[in-house]
Amino acid sequence: MKDKKNSIKVGFTSGDMNGIGPEILLNSLKNIELLSLCTPVIYAPLKNLKYTLDHLGFDLPFNKIKSTEQLQKGKINVVDSFKNPPQISFGSLNKDMGALAFDSIRNGVKDLKDGKIDVLVTPPINKEAIQSDKFQFMGHTDYINSEIAGNSTMMMVSNDLRVALLTEHIPISDVTDSITSSHVENKVNALNETLVRDFRIEHPKIAILSIDPHAGDGGVIAENDKKIVAPAIKKLHNSGVLVYGPFSADGFFGSAEYKRYDLIIASYHDQGLVPFKTLSFGMGVNYTSGLDRIRTSPDHGTAYSIAGKGVASIDSFLCSIYLAMDIYRRRKAYDELSQNKPQTSQ
Repeated sequence: MKDKKNSIKVGFTSGDMNGIGPEILLNSLKNIELLSLCTPVIYAPLKNLKYTLDHLGFDLPFNKIKSTEQLQKGKINVVDSFKNPPQISFGSLNKDMGALAFDSIRNGVKDLKDGKIDVLVTPPINKEAIQSDKFQFMGHTDYINSEIAGNSTMMMVSNDLRVALLTEHIPISDVTDSITSSHVENKVNALNETLVRDFRIEHPKIAILSIDPHAGDGGVIAENDKKIVAPAIKKLHNSGVLVYGPFSADGFFGSAEYKRYDLIIASYHDQGLVPFKTLSFGMGVNYTSGLDRIRTSPDHGTAYSIAGKGVASIDSFLCSIYLAMDIYRRRKAYDELSQNKPQTSQ
Protein backbone atom coordinates (compact mmCIF):
# COMPACT_ATOMS: atom_id res chain seq x y z
CA MET A 1 0.00 0.00 0.00
CA LYS A 2 1.16 3.52 -0.76
CA ASP A 3 1.85 6.09 1.95
CA LYS A 4 -1.51 7.47 3.04
CA LYS A 5 0.12 10.56 4.54
CA ASN A 6 0.39 12.16 1.10
CA SER A 7 -2.78 10.58 -0.31
CA ILE A 8 -4.68 12.89 -2.65
CA LYS A 9 -8.12 13.80 -1.29
CA VAL A 10 -10.55 13.14 -4.15
CA GLY A 11 -14.06 14.52 -3.73
CA PHE A 12 -17.01 12.90 -5.50
CA THR A 13 -20.42 14.49 -5.93
CA SER A 14 -23.49 12.29 -6.10
CA GLY A 15 -24.55 13.09 -9.65
CA ASP A 16 -28.15 12.26 -10.51
CA MET A 17 -28.60 9.15 -8.37
CA ASN A 18 -31.39 7.85 -10.62
CA GLY A 19 -28.81 7.51 -13.38
CA ILE A 20 -25.62 5.44 -13.66
CA GLY A 21 -23.61 7.81 -11.45
CA PRO A 22 -23.78 5.79 -8.19
CA GLU A 23 -23.03 2.57 -10.07
CA ILE A 24 -19.89 3.83 -11.82
CA LEU A 25 -18.69 5.59 -8.66
CA LEU A 26 -19.05 2.57 -6.39
CA ASN A 27 -17.70 0.10 -8.95
CA SER A 28 -14.67 2.37 -9.38
CA LEU A 29 -14.03 2.38 -5.64
CA LYS A 30 -13.75 -1.42 -5.67
CA ASN A 31 -10.35 -0.83 -7.30
CA ILE A 32 -7.69 -1.59 -4.67
CA GLU A 33 -4.96 0.22 -6.62
CA LEU A 34 -7.09 3.37 -6.75
CA LEU A 35 -7.70 3.32 -3.00
CA SER A 36 -3.95 3.08 -2.45
CA LEU A 37 -3.50 6.38 -4.31
CA CYS A 38 -6.27 8.55 -2.91
CA THR A 39 -8.63 9.24 -0.05
CA PRO A 40 -12.21 9.29 -1.42
CA VAL A 41 -14.72 11.80 -0.05
CA ILE A 42 -18.28 11.26 -1.31
CA TYR A 43 -20.95 13.95 -0.90
CA ALA A 44 -24.10 11.83 -0.87
CA PRO A 45 -26.74 10.24 1.38
CA LEU A 46 -25.30 7.06 2.86
CA LYS A 47 -28.63 5.25 2.62
CA ASN A 48 -28.74 5.81 -1.16
CA LEU A 49 -25.20 4.53 -1.55
CA LYS A 50 -26.05 1.41 0.47
CA TYR A 51 -29.21 0.93 -1.59
CA THR A 52 -27.10 0.97 -4.76
CA LEU A 53 -24.60 -1.49 -3.27
CA ASP A 54 -27.42 -3.87 -2.30
CA HIS A 55 -28.85 -3.56 -5.81
CA LEU A 56 -25.45 -4.30 -7.38
CA GLY A 57 -24.72 -7.16 -4.98
CA PHE A 58 -21.48 -6.16 -3.29
CA ASP A 59 -20.35 -4.16 -0.27
CA LEU A 60 -17.87 -1.40 0.54
CA PRO A 61 -16.75 -0.11 3.97
CA PHE A 62 -17.91 3.48 4.44
CA ASN A 63 -16.82 6.01 7.02
CA LYS A 64 -19.81 8.30 7.60
CA ILE A 65 -18.82 11.85 8.58
CA LYS A 66 -20.57 15.20 8.91
CA SER A 67 -17.72 17.27 7.47
CA THR A 68 -14.28 16.85 5.91
CA GLU A 69 -12.66 17.73 9.25
CA GLN A 70 -13.56 14.17 10.28
CA LEU A 71 -12.27 12.34 7.21
CA GLN A 72 -9.96 9.36 7.66
CA LYS A 73 -7.26 8.63 5.11
CA GLY A 74 -7.38 5.15 3.69
CA LYS A 75 -11.17 4.92 4.06
CA ILE A 76 -14.13 5.73 1.83
CA ASN A 77 -15.50 8.80 3.56
CA VAL A 78 -19.13 9.81 3.07
CA VAL A 79 -20.12 13.37 3.96
CA ASP A 80 -23.80 12.83 4.68
CA SER A 81 -25.56 16.09 5.53
CA PHE A 82 -28.75 15.24 3.65
CA LYS A 83 -32.09 15.25 5.46
CA ASN A 84 -34.84 12.99 4.08
CA PRO A 85 -33.18 12.31 0.69
CA PRO A 86 -35.44 10.99 -2.09
CA GLN A 87 -35.50 7.25 -2.70
CA ILE A 88 -33.61 6.09 -5.78
CA SER A 89 -35.80 5.17 -8.76
CA PHE A 90 -33.41 4.12 -11.50
CA GLY A 91 -34.12 5.64 -14.90
CA SER A 92 -36.55 8.30 -13.68
CA LEU A 93 -36.27 12.06 -14.08
CA ASN A 94 -37.08 13.52 -10.67
CA LYS A 95 -36.80 17.14 -9.51
CA ASP A 96 -36.15 16.11 -5.89
CA MET A 97 -33.22 14.02 -7.06
CA GLY A 98 -32.06 17.03 -9.07
CA ALA A 99 -32.17 19.13 -5.90
CA LEU A 100 -30.10 16.50 -4.09
CA ALA A 101 -27.55 16.58 -6.93
CA PHE A 102 -27.23 20.35 -6.56
CA ASP A 103 -26.77 20.14 -2.79
CA SER A 104 -24.00 17.63 -3.37
CA ILE A 105 -22.30 19.83 -5.99
CA ARG A 106 -22.57 22.90 -3.74
CA ASN A 107 -21.00 21.07 -0.80
CA GLY A 108 -18.25 19.55 -2.90
CA VAL A 109 -17.37 22.79 -4.66
CA LYS A 110 -17.24 24.65 -1.34
CA ASP A 111 -14.78 22.13 0.11
CA LEU A 112 -12.75 22.24 -3.12
CA LYS A 113 -12.64 26.03 -2.97
CA ASP A 114 -11.61 25.96 0.69
CA GLY A 115 -8.84 23.43 0.05
CA LYS A 116 -10.42 20.69 2.15
CA ILE A 117 -10.25 18.33 -0.81
CA ASP A 118 -7.60 18.39 -3.55
CA VAL A 119 -9.70 17.60 -6.63
CA LEU A 120 -13.37 17.07 -7.49
CA VAL A 121 -14.81 14.39 -9.79
CA THR A 122 -18.47 14.78 -10.75
CA PRO A 123 -20.72 11.96 -11.99
CA PRO A 124 -23.29 13.06 -14.60
CA ILE A 125 -26.37 15.12 -13.76
CA ASN A 126 -29.66 15.55 -15.59
CA LYS A 127 -29.71 19.21 -16.60
CA GLU A 128 -33.50 19.35 -16.68
CA ALA A 129 -33.96 17.74 -13.26
CA ILE A 130 -31.44 20.01 -11.54
CA GLN A 131 -32.86 23.33 -12.69
CA SER A 132 -34.40 25.37 -9.86
CA ASP A 133 -34.41 28.83 -8.30
CA LYS A 134 -31.03 27.91 -6.75
CA PHE A 135 -29.47 26.37 -9.87
CA GLN A 136 -29.94 28.18 -13.17
CA PHE A 137 -26.87 27.07 -15.10
CA MET A 138 -26.27 25.08 -18.26
CA GLY A 139 -24.39 22.47 -16.24
CA HIS A 140 -21.56 21.75 -13.82
CA THR A 141 -18.98 23.86 -15.64
CA ASP A 142 -20.91 27.13 -15.52
CA TYR A 143 -21.76 26.71 -11.84
CA ILE A 144 -18.20 25.80 -10.85
CA ASN A 145 -16.87 28.73 -12.89
CA SER A 146 -19.12 31.04 -10.87
CA GLU A 147 -17.70 29.73 -7.58
CA ILE A 148 -14.00 29.07 -8.27
CA ALA A 149 -11.45 31.73 -9.28
CA GLY A 150 -10.39 31.75 -12.93
CA ASN A 151 -12.07 31.54 -16.32
CA SER A 152 -13.07 28.03 -17.28
CA THR A 153 -12.90 26.32 -20.64
CA MET A 154 -14.29 22.86 -21.27
CA MET A 155 -11.49 20.57 -22.46
CA MET A 156 -12.13 17.00 -23.55
CA VAL A 157 -9.13 14.75 -22.91
CA SER A 158 -8.19 11.21 -23.94
CA ASN A 159 -4.86 9.45 -24.38
CA ASP A 160 -4.44 10.62 -27.98
CA LEU A 161 -6.61 13.70 -28.29
CA ARG A 162 -7.45 16.98 -26.54
CA VAL A 163 -10.27 19.21 -27.74
CA ALA A 164 -11.31 22.59 -26.30
CA LEU A 165 -14.08 24.96 -27.36
CA LEU A 166 -14.26 28.65 -28.22
CA THR A 167 -18.00 28.56 -27.46
CA GLU A 168 -19.75 25.95 -25.37
CA HIS A 169 -23.44 25.39 -24.63
CA ILE A 170 -25.02 28.06 -26.83
CA PRO A 171 -27.32 27.88 -29.88
CA ILE A 172 -25.53 27.56 -33.21
CA SER A 173 -27.18 30.83 -34.26
CA ASP A 174 -25.19 32.66 -31.55
CA VAL A 175 -21.77 31.22 -32.35
CA THR A 176 -20.50 33.80 -34.83
CA ASP A 177 -21.50 36.79 -32.70
CA SER A 178 -19.79 35.20 -29.68
CA ILE A 179 -16.36 34.90 -31.32
CA THR A 180 -14.13 37.96 -31.58
CA SER A 181 -10.39 38.23 -32.18
CA SER A 182 -9.81 39.17 -28.54
CA HIS A 183 -11.90 36.19 -27.42
CA VAL A 184 -9.76 33.88 -29.55
CA GLU A 185 -6.56 35.41 -28.15
CA ASN A 186 -7.69 35.11 -24.54
CA LYS A 187 -8.82 31.50 -24.94
CA VAL A 188 -5.66 30.41 -26.71
CA ASN A 189 -3.36 32.10 -24.17
CA ALA A 190 -5.23 30.49 -21.27
CA LEU A 191 -5.25 27.06 -22.91
CA ASN A 192 -1.57 27.34 -23.79
CA GLU A 193 -0.85 27.97 -20.10
CA THR A 194 -2.99 24.96 -19.16
CA LEU A 195 -1.01 22.70 -21.49
CA VAL A 196 2.26 23.89 -19.98
CA ARG A 197 1.20 23.83 -16.32
CA ASP A 198 -1.34 20.99 -16.12
CA PHE A 199 -0.03 18.68 -18.84
CA ARG A 200 3.69 19.60 -18.69
CA ILE A 201 3.99 20.15 -22.44
CA GLU A 202 6.88 22.57 -22.81
CA HIS A 203 6.07 24.05 -26.24
CA PRO A 204 2.50 23.02 -27.08
CA LYS A 205 1.23 23.06 -30.66
CA ILE A 206 -2.37 24.23 -30.99
CA ALA A 207 -4.73 24.00 -33.98
CA ILE A 208 -7.86 26.13 -34.40
CA LEU A 209 -10.77 24.93 -36.51
CA SER A 210 -12.59 27.42 -38.70
CA ILE A 211 -15.94 29.01 -37.93
CA ASP A 212 -17.25 28.59 -41.49
CA PRO A 213 -17.04 25.65 -43.92
CA HIS A 214 -13.65 25.49 -45.69
CA ALA A 215 -12.51 28.45 -43.54
CA GLY A 216 -14.81 30.63 -45.64
CA ASP A 217 -13.08 29.76 -48.95
CA GLY A 218 -11.21 33.05 -48.98
CA GLY A 219 -14.39 35.04 -48.43
CA VAL A 220 -16.55 33.24 -51.02
CA ILE A 221 -18.68 31.61 -48.30
CA ALA A 222 -18.04 34.12 -45.49
CA GLU A 223 -15.26 36.26 -44.02
CA ASN A 224 -15.44 35.34 -40.33
CA ASP A 225 -12.26 33.31 -40.37
CA LYS A 226 -10.43 35.83 -42.53
CA LYS A 227 -11.41 38.82 -40.41
CA ILE A 228 -11.65 37.32 -36.91
CA VAL A 229 -9.69 34.10 -36.48
CA ALA A 230 -6.72 34.58 -38.84
CA PRO A 231 -5.65 37.97 -37.37
CA ALA A 232 -5.83 36.53 -33.85
CA ILE A 233 -3.68 33.55 -34.87
CA LYS A 234 -1.11 35.87 -36.46
CA LYS A 235 -0.92 38.01 -33.31
CA LEU A 236 -0.60 34.96 -31.07
CA HIS A 237 2.06 33.42 -33.27
CA ASN A 238 4.05 36.66 -33.19
CA SER A 239 3.93 36.55 -29.39
CA GLY A 240 5.50 33.08 -29.37
CA VAL A 241 2.43 30.85 -29.07
CA LEU A 242 2.58 27.90 -31.48
CA VAL A 243 -0.96 28.16 -32.83
CA TYR A 244 -2.03 27.31 -36.38
CA GLY A 245 -5.13 27.53 -38.57
CA PRO A 246 -7.90 28.19 -39.12
CA PHE A 247 -8.32 24.66 -40.48
CA SER A 248 -11.41 23.42 -42.26
CA ALA A 249 -13.02 20.98 -39.86
CA ASP A 250 -14.45 18.53 -42.42
CA GLY A 251 -11.18 16.80 -43.31
CA PHE A 252 -9.14 17.62 -40.23
CA PHE A 253 -9.99 14.50 -38.22
CA GLY A 254 -10.52 12.07 -41.10
CA SER A 255 -7.03 12.80 -42.41
CA ALA A 256 -5.54 12.28 -38.92
CA GLU A 257 -4.19 15.84 -39.06
CA TYR A 258 -5.20 16.16 -35.40
CA LYS A 259 -2.35 13.83 -34.37
CA ARG A 260 0.17 16.58 -35.13
CA TYR A 261 -1.18 18.87 -32.39
CA ASP A 262 -1.32 18.87 -28.61
CA LEU A 263 -4.72 20.59 -28.60
CA ILE A 264 -7.47 21.25 -31.12
CA ILE A 265 -9.73 24.24 -30.46
CA ALA A 266 -13.16 23.98 -32.07
CA SER A 267 -15.35 26.99 -32.77
CA TYR A 268 -18.52 25.43 -31.37
CA HIS A 269 -19.74 22.46 -29.36
CA ASP A 270 -20.60 19.80 -31.96
CA GLN A 271 -17.68 20.70 -34.23
CA GLY A 272 -15.35 19.51 -31.49
CA LEU A 273 -17.31 16.95 -29.50
CA VAL A 274 -18.67 14.87 -32.37
CA PRO A 275 -15.20 13.85 -33.61
CA PHE A 276 -13.87 13.58 -30.04
CA LYS A 277 -16.60 11.18 -28.93
CA THR A 278 -16.38 9.25 -32.18
CA LEU A 279 -12.68 8.66 -31.64
CA SER A 280 -12.56 8.44 -27.83
CA PHE A 281 -16.02 7.69 -26.42
CA GLY A 282 -15.90 5.70 -23.21
CA MET A 283 -12.29 6.71 -22.50
CA GLY A 284 -12.64 10.49 -22.59
CA VAL A 285 -12.66 12.99 -19.74
CA ASN A 286 -14.28 16.41 -19.43
CA TYR A 287 -11.71 18.66 -17.73
CA THR A 288 -12.68 22.14 -16.54
CA SER A 289 -9.46 23.95 -17.39
CA GLY A 290 -8.45 27.48 -16.43
CA LEU A 291 -9.55 27.42 -12.79
CA ASP A 292 -7.57 27.58 -9.54
CA ARG A 293 -8.98 24.16 -8.59
CA ILE A 294 -9.24 20.85 -10.47
CA ARG A 295 -12.50 19.26 -11.59
CA THR A 296 -13.10 16.40 -14.01
CA SER A 297 -16.07 14.30 -15.12
CA PRO A 298 -16.76 11.39 -17.50
CA ASP A 299 -17.57 11.95 -21.17
CA HIS A 300 -21.17 10.66 -20.93
CA GLY A 301 -24.51 11.48 -19.37
CA THR A 302 -26.85 9.85 -16.85
CA ALA A 303 -27.77 6.97 -19.22
CA TYR A 304 -31.20 6.46 -17.66
CA SER A 305 -31.91 3.61 -20.09
CA ILE A 306 -29.30 1.34 -18.46
CA ALA A 307 -29.35 2.74 -14.91
CA GLY A 308 -29.53 0.07 -12.23
CA LYS A 309 -28.80 -2.78 -14.64
CA GLY A 310 -25.17 -3.25 -13.63
CA VAL A 311 -23.86 -2.89 -17.17
CA ALA A 312 -22.50 0.68 -17.18
CA SER A 313 -18.81 0.96 -18.11
CA ILE A 314 -16.57 2.58 -15.50
CA ASP A 315 -13.74 3.33 -17.95
CA SER A 316 -14.44 7.02 -18.52
CA PHE A 317 -15.07 7.60 -14.82
CA LEU A 318 -11.83 5.89 -13.84
CA CYS A 319 -10.01 7.99 -16.44
CA SER A 320 -11.58 11.09 -14.85
CA ILE A 321 -10.24 10.14 -11.43
CA TYR A 322 -6.73 9.35 -12.64
CA LEU A 323 -6.56 12.50 -14.80
CA ALA A 324 -7.61 14.68 -11.87
CA MET A 325 -4.86 13.18 -9.71
CA ASP A 326 -2.29 13.46 -12.52
CA ILE A 327 -3.09 17.14 -13.05
CA TYR A 328 -2.92 17.76 -9.31
CA ARG A 329 0.60 16.27 -9.15
CA ARG A 330 1.79 18.04 -12.32
CA ARG A 331 0.43 21.41 -11.24
CA LYS A 332 1.94 21.06 -7.78
CA ALA A 333 5.34 20.15 -9.22
CA TYR A 334 5.19 22.96 -11.80
CA ASP A 335 4.26 25.57 -9.20
CA GLU A 336 7.04 24.39 -6.87
CA LEU A 337 9.58 24.59 -9.69
CA SER A 338 8.35 28.04 -10.67
CA GLN A 339 8.68 29.30 -7.10
CA ASN A 340 12.21 27.91 -6.81
CA LYS A 341 13.34 29.16 -10.20
CA PRO A 342 16.33 31.51 -9.79
CA GLN A 343 15.64 35.15 -10.61
CA THR A 344 17.64 36.49 -13.55
CA SER A 345 19.45 39.78 -13.03
CA GLN A 346 18.23 42.80 -14.94
